[in-house]
Amino acid sequence: MPAPAPWPVSQDVAALADRASALSRAAAGPRNPLGALTAALLRIQPVARELERWRWLAPGDPELADLHAWFFELRDAVADAEDILDELHRRRQVGPPLSACVYATFRGPGQKLRRLAERLDRACDDSERLRPGRGSAVAGCGVRSPNRVTGSVLAERKVFGRGEECDSIIARLVDDCEETCRSVAPVVAVVGHGGIGKTTVAQCVYNDARIEARFDMRAWICVWDRSDEAELTREILQSIGCADDTLCDDGLASLDSLQVELEKLVASKRFLLVLDDVWIDEGKTEKENRSMWKKVLAPLRSAAIGSKVLVTTRMKLVAEVLNAGHVVSLDRLRSSDCCLLLKEVALGGQPMDFPPDLQDIIGAIVANVKGSPLAAKAIGQMISSTRSTRKWRALMNTEISDNIIISSLQLSYQHLPSHLQRCFAYCSIFPTTWRFNRFDLVKMWMALGFIQPPTDEGKGTEDLGQKYFDDLLSRSFFGTANKDQQTYYFLDDLMHILAQHFSAHDCMKINEDVPFVIPPTVRHLSISTDYLPQLKSKYRLGRLRTLLVLRSPSLSSSHFPRKLLAKFKNLRVLDLSESDIAELPETISQLVHLHYLAFSGITNKLPKSTYRLKPLEVRDIPILLFHDNHPGGVSKFVTVKHPKTWCGVRLIKALISV
Repeated sequence: MPAPAPWPVSQDVAALADRASALSRAAAGPRNPLGALTAALLRIQPVARELERWRWLAPGDPELADLHAWFFELRDAVADAEDILDELHRRRQVGPPLSACVYATFRGPGQKLRRLAERLDRACDDSERLRPGRGSAVAGCGVRSPNRVTGSVLAERKVFGRGEECDSIIARLVDDCEETCRSVAPVVAVVGHGGIGKTTVAQCVYNDARIEARFDMRAWICVWDRSDEAELTREILQSIGCADDTLCDDGLASLDSLQVELEKLVASKRFLLVLDDVWIDEGKTEKENRSMWKKVLAPLRSAAIGSKVLVTTRMKLVAEVLNAGHVVSLDRLRSSDCCLLLKEVALGGQPMDFPPDLQDIIGAIVANVKGSPLAAKAIGQMISSTRSTRKWRALMNTEISDNIIISSLQLSYQHLPSHLQRCFAYCSIFPTTWRFNRFDLVKMWMALGFIQPPTDEGKGTEDLGQKYFDDLLSRSFFGTANKDQQTYYFLDDLMHILAQHFSAHDCMKINEDVPFVIPPTVRHLSISTDYLPQLKSKYRLGRLRTLLVLRSPSLSSSHFPRKLLAKFKNLRVLDLSESDIAELPETISQLVHLHYLAFSGITNKLPKSTYRLKPLEVRDIPILLFHDNHPGGVSKFVTVKHPKTWCGVRLIKALISV
């Protein structure tokens, strides 16, 4: 399992270079520090982009720690640059001309700009020793290993908890009621997380007597990282026993000759094709991926009616690209089935019971595996050679099961485009029971600058953020839930573990005890109200970009500490919607970089200083109380539901006018 890699930073460097360049032109003059910062950002951006391609080094590689340290240093410098540019932009809007800001009233930040440029140049120079050269251990290292392979033979003695899914798939495969006018064989897709048992289910189905009796010809292909039409066609031919060895073995055979042969072999035969572990080629557009698979499956038009394709994949998008008529989603195993599986592996299939003192330990281990059959099997193998209570108790450690789960899921994260990795990992700050609204999450991403500048003239930043969300949803990173005729989204337990792993340096949840020191790399924090007062002595609060405050199960707090709030000078996102805080202090006006503010449903007072915050996205304000000293003059009770993007001044004026 790799160490948590830093979030991608090259896209931030590029965006900051554009901003610094624009501000530099506005502040034209001698010795302009913005010009030096722009040049330094432009120099380091291609270096960061190149090194990001090598982030996934083999565990234990001596270069890994140095590369991560370099990225953390660069990321901190980029965060500092962003803070200063935000401050310059704010002062430009409300104060004197920018040149005066930089050279007079803003001399201190001007010096910071010069120091930042020097830091970036040093990082650029230091990167030379990290660039992989010829013969490097990482040369040729991609996101996925080309060595993965699966076969149709079922390796398990018993399969637990999947009988219903197998029967459902078999019923679809043997059903003749599919449309006869389809140009290719109907597709059935099995979708689920890594390690959840998709291949095992497909093997059970493939070897079922009903399937063997139904189909004249069967083929099993492990697709994995193959995305070439000719290679895939050759694999199918080899699987069904192509008699022409020269055609199958000759890598120079044309796609046409391969497909002509396949078309002849399956002609008028009822054919089952299993495509195991299919991924979307992220280097191609959806249209290109659809076209590729259309070509691969075209020869199946000659097969007899009743021919089918069974696909296993981690990504819902694959089912869409292949036009699957039926999708079976594999969920986590029930605890009882995990327990049976663990015992089966631990006992080697022998019919014996565990001693009573070990039964309780098994229950705790099963709870930790979160329904992952892969984790249950792995821990079962660990305990198979011993009946030592002490050693079994050591396996109750959640870190052991989490590491196994992460190892099975990490490829899903690594396969994501870099701009989606951070958006997903950020969700780790939410509690495991959190049900979020997609529009709110996109607004948070926007407030934090996670959305890349739109490339399409007709697509705004929010539309692009919604596309980011849909991309993660189609890749099975979010689950869906319906309540009160509304759709909400969540991270299931397995995805939450994955997000926590890859955001470990950036995000933290504090809900049991505040660590003595919060790591200085943390920028996004969720915390319960009873621990808020302890933050000041535990952390440099000016670093935080996100603060999510949750209701405390043991202590009710209706006020945000006045002096504490003023310390969050670089906060972009403040979410109080799940807290019991009903009143905000006037010091909220000092959060000049705040772009997203979510209120609690019991909030009853909005400070008059809120009008100074602009621009501001305000959400969930059911009731607001204004006192007589409010700029509007009289007290008013106002109900506002989910306002869209508001400038703080416009919000106050609109409420006053009611």
